Amino acid sequence: MSGTITEVECETSKARRGFGALWGSTAVSSVGDGAYVAAAPLLAAFLTRDPIGVAVVSAAAAAPWFLVGFWSGAIVDRFPRRSVMVASELVRAVALAALVALILADRASIPFLAATSFLVVTGQCFSDAAAQAMLPHVVGRSQDGLAKANGRLFASDTVGKSLVGPPLGGLAFSAAPWAPFALDSASFVASAALVAKVPSPPPPKSARTQTVTAAVKEGFRYLLSNRTLLLLAFCLTVYNLAYNLAAATLVLFATSILHVSDFGFGLLIASAAVGAAVTGWVSAPLVRFLTLKGAVVAACLVQGMAWLGIAATTSPWIAGGAFVLLGATSTLVTVAVVSARQQLAPDHLLGRVVSAFRLIGNGAAPIGSMLGGLVATSAGLRAPMVAAAAFTAAAVAVLAALLFGRR
Repeated sequence: MSGTITEVECETSKARRGFGALWGSTAVSSVGDGAYVAAAPLLAAFLTRDPIGVAVVSAAAAAPWFLVGFWSGAIVDRFPRRSVMVASELVRAVALAALVALILADRASIPFLAATSFLVVTGQCFSDAAAQAMLPHVVGRSQDGLAKANGRLFASDTVGKSLVGPPLGGLAFSAAPWAPFALDSASFVASAALVAKVPSPPPPKSARTQTVTAAVKEGFRYLLSNRTLLLLAFCLTVYNLAYNLAAATLVLFATSILHVSDFGFGLLIASAAVGAAVTGWVSAPLVRFLTLKGAVVAACLVQGMAWLGIAATTSPWIAGGAFVLLGATSTLVTVAVVSARQQLAPDHLLGRVVSAFRLIGNGAAPIGSMLGGLVATSAGLRAPMVAAAAFTAAAVAVLAALLFGRR
């Protein structure tokens, strides 16, 4: 009958509103995160000129991915995902508000800043895993729907963290040292309010009587037993190791060989964010055309070619174009692997599979950075990029044969 709203239309409208709230939450919190990324080292340098003290803050921000990230998925799979996300955002908001109070009282210190950084990233471990586990309930499990939704989310995240947030954080810090942290705290409160509007998916079916250790092991067992997901995790390992190998001494290459200023180096990084954001909007048709596996392999190979292009040039303009490609491949590989996880992993294991996948896929990043420094020291500033391209080509050739070949 004309004017009658069908049940399907109601569900579609509900899903659209739910995704809009989740998308808005990502956009708001990513701006605050970008402001924090710029402001935290500035505050550390303001509090101490000791390099070790400044490094402690950076180490505290990296530690949760290894100390907390691998078991956060077990918590995500044990409780309603929306509740986990809201709690994570509010804990981060409170931690940052406490830091603001200490700065205003002239009581801020490196240990407290390090503790705040640890809490902020710990909250991200839980929030990200919960958001990825909740998304299939909002948009469904079709490849196209997941790729489109993930592309939108990662495009907004990139714009906030890399384009809008950092300059806003630096500007706010120059006006008042407490201002960027107050901004980040407010962004998490707003994010929690938006997440609360997302329709709550049913609680995971996993038994709460299972210990966290047993739950973590179950997630790893599933990942290790799923050939496709495991190979995609190793593809992500290759991507991250190569990227960090090449980027470890990038600032020295840019200033010494490309002869760019500090501002010019910032523009190079920003050009990668532009490529990432644009790709996020067209990721669904790209993944549909390339397939999930093909998109991951293509992203790895194009990354290697982009690094070769940068190593071969002295023009910052050519390098900037290559950085656009690097940003594009970063979003493409992320959208593909996240969509694959959401499609292939059962709902009650999804949070744990995300955590296990990240430990394998992202764990090689620090190793790549260390290798990049060693290669640059022994063979020059172009060498890490050439090494990254060669490693990517060799590793992806093997992984592609396994991905597309028969068992």
